[in-house]
Amino acid sequence: MAAGEGGGAVPAVGKCLSIIRLLDAEPAPGLGLAAIAGRLGLTKSHCLMILRTLAAEGWVRHDAERQRYALAPALLLDLAATIRRHDRAALVHDVLARLAEGTGLPCLLCRVNRDGSFTCVDRVQGGSAGAGLVINVPLGHRYPPDAPAQMRARLAALPAARATALLEAMEIRAFTPATVTDRAAILREVEEARRLGYAIGRMEYLEGIMSIATALPGAAGEAGMVLQCTGPQAAMAAREAALGEAVMEAARRIARAGEVPDGRGLP
Repeated sequence: MAAGEGGGAVPAVGKCLSIIRLLDAEPAPGLGLAAIAGRLGLTKSHCLMILRTLAAEGWVRHDAERQRYALAPALLLDLAATIRRHDRAALVHDVLARLAEGTGLPCLLCRVNRDGSFTCVDRVQGGSAGAGLVINVPLGHRYPPDAPAQMRARLAALPAARATALLEAMEIRAFTPATVTDRAAILREVEEARRLGYAIGRMEYLEGIMSIATALPGAAGEAGMVLQCTGPQAAMAAREAALGEAVMEAARRIARAGEVPDGRGLP
């Protein structure tokens, strides 16, 4: 399809891509303005405007002495960074899918936001162990800072004094009759999570639902992400230790992948 035809194509963008493809196929030292415009059927003035824009963005290099244009290294660096981000995202999703398949439970990956809330950036449904449970959490869904399992996983990743200070400043609500709201009791749960490597929420956010969560490191020693599996309390309680180890191993695999995806532009 030619630029400008069909569903909302932007001619200028098509021409820009055509110039990049032409220069990519041309060996050094590049092409002059007249050659580029002629081969692509563009006016020189329009072609020059696009080339100047690409040069300003660092994607095209202009040799003023030879009056030639060639692709600049910045384009390759930008493309390489994009590929790496997509590769990491695919790898992280694969780890999440394997965790869900292995446990038979829905699994979520949430980003820890500056205000302490948790934004879902990826999720995979589980299998038979979830007894048909469907966690209908859309990407971008935001859990509050005091969501029990995620909160404890986040605090357990911090030094004890820092965790205590954050907990003291936090609003703690009862989401279900089983929610632990006493701060001293929560700190004991956090200490246990620090010892085990994973935190547990036992029917404290949704009635009948258990969650096992662990934090992934972020910047400045703070938790960057929280990984968790969720399912019926009756199906998970007897498998608690094995599920906790599975969640921690998945977190280690994600950490080895390098920088954790930040949610692909989610708020």
